[in-house]
Amino acid sequence: MKPFAESNDLLNNPSAVRKRLRDDGYLFLRDVLPKDDVVQLRRQILEICEEAGWLRAGANLMEGLTDRAPIEEGSDAHAAVYKKVQALESFHRLKLHANVMKIFEDIFEESVIPFPQTIGRIAFPRDDENKTQPHQDWIFVGGSTETISCWAPLGDIPIEVGGLKILEGSHKAGFLEPRPAAGPGHRTVDIDPNLEWVQSGYRAGDLLLFKMLTIHAAANNRSPDRLRLSMDFRYTGESHVIGDEWLVPHSLNSSDWEELESEWRDSPTAHYWERLPKMKIRSHPWWWDPEQIGRPKRQQ
Repeated sequence: MKPFAESNDLLNNPSAVRKRLRDDGYLFLRDVLPKDDVVQLRRQILEICEEAGWLRAGANLMEGLTDRAPIEEGSDAHAAVYKKVQALESFHRLKLHANVMKIFEDIFEESVIPFPQTIGRIAFPRDDENKTQPHQDWIFVGGSTETISCWAPLGDIPIEVGGLKILEGSHKAGFLEPRPAAGPGHRTVDIDPNLEWVQSGYRAGDLLLFKMLTIHAAANNRSPDRLRLSMDFRYTGESHVIGDEWLVPHSLNSSDWEELESEWRDSPTAHYWERLPKMKIRSHPWWWDPEQIGRPKRQQ
C-alpha cells in the first residue's frame, strides 16, 4: 500500500496546504502535538483499561497488551470504560493545542471552531468484524461539507497495528449513498476500484486531516495482543454550520457535560466553546434522512 504524502513542508505556505487538501482529500502531518501530552493521555486511558481488567496482568502498562476477547463498542462493558475516558480533561484538551488551531486557521482563513464532541477509540486485536468500515464522515457530522475531521494516534502505531487509511482522491466523486454495515457507525459505501488506499505507520503527535466526503476506514489490527488507541475531532470555520449532534459528549447526553467536567470545571478546557465565536447550528439526525437535510454538493 502506498504511504501517505507527508505535508509538513507545506505548513509555511497555507495556499499550498489548501491545494493539497483539495487535490488529495487529506493531509498527513508528523509531530504536530507534543509527544509528552499524547503519551500522558495514553497512560491515563490505559490505567482505566487496566482497572477494568482489559490488559494482560503483569505486562508493561504503556504497551497496552491484552489477552482477553474483544469488547464491542456500545456494549455495557465498553460504556463503563468509555465514560471514564470522556471524563479526562486531557482527552478534550489536545484538540485545542495552538499548533493544531494554527493549521486549521490557515486552512479556513478565519477563526476556527473545534467541535465540542471528541471521539475516542480502543481497538482490540483480532477484531476485524467490529472495525470501522469505509465511509464518508458527512452523514454522521452534518452541517457544512467544508468541516474537516482530524484523527490522532495515542501512541506509536506501526502498520501491523492498523490505524486509519484513506482512499486517495475519493472526495471528488461527491456524496455516496451509504448502506448498512457492521462496526462503529453501522454504515459503509461502495469503493471505486480505480482509486488507491494510502496508509503509513503513525507516531505519537502525528495528525491525519481529511474532508467530509473523503472515504476512509480502519485498517485491521493484526498484532496478536496490542490495543490500538486513537481519538478524532472535527473543526470548521466560524462562517460554517455545525450539526447539533456534535454539541454533546460522544455516546452521552448534553446534560452529562456537568458530570464529566466536575473534576476540572475551572479549567480553560471546560465549556471552551462558550468563549468562541457563536456557532451556527443545524439539526442533523444521525441516521441521515436525505429528504430532511438533503445531499451535499460534490467537492473539488
